[in-house]
Amino acid sequence: MTDQSFRDVFSDGLGRAVAKKALIVDTRFNPGGNLHDQLATFPRVKPYLQMVPRGQFIGWEPTRKWQRKSMVLGCEGNYSDGMLFPWLYKHFQIGKFIGMPIPGTGTSVWWEFQEDPSLLFGIPEIGRLDAEGHSMEKTQVEPDIEVMNDPKSTAEGRDPQIERAVAELMKEPERR
Repeated sequence: MTDQSFRDVFSDGLGRAVAKKALIVDTRFNPGGNLHDQLATFPRVKPYLQMVPRGQFIGWEPTRKWQRKSMVLGCEGNYSDGMLFPWLYKHFQIGKFIGMPIPGTGTSVWWEFQEDPSLLFGIPEIGRLDAEGHSMEKTQVEPDIEVMNDPKSTAEGRDPQIERAVAELMKEPERR
């Protein structure tokens, strides 16, 4: 959930993957940052105008948003902003969240080095409340489809969460 992470999602989604039919945003074990708002509005907008210079279709507006299907992966290892983005994704009903429940850790943390510079200490400073006054620090994000990556599958090099996300996306009709 850093600036570079968003640049990667943006450039991958609208660059080399622009012709893809769906996007999976993998937030698993995300330690946080401050990118939930920008990332939540990236896959949200529906196309609203075609661009047709001299009768030749060249694309849709908005040009800087993902306009097709998407899903989010998350897990019990997400923290802080890594929890807020999947919560927003569900709140705005952008698509399905697949994985494991994410504990309510949606606060902003200030990081301070101690006298021993090898020790870094996080202090929760800013809480967040939804429109009804519910604290994000106490709000667990439940997946739409709960899938655990078990040790056996992981050892075999499989990822049941991604496999399920792909299967679910294949069932959904294309957007436009």
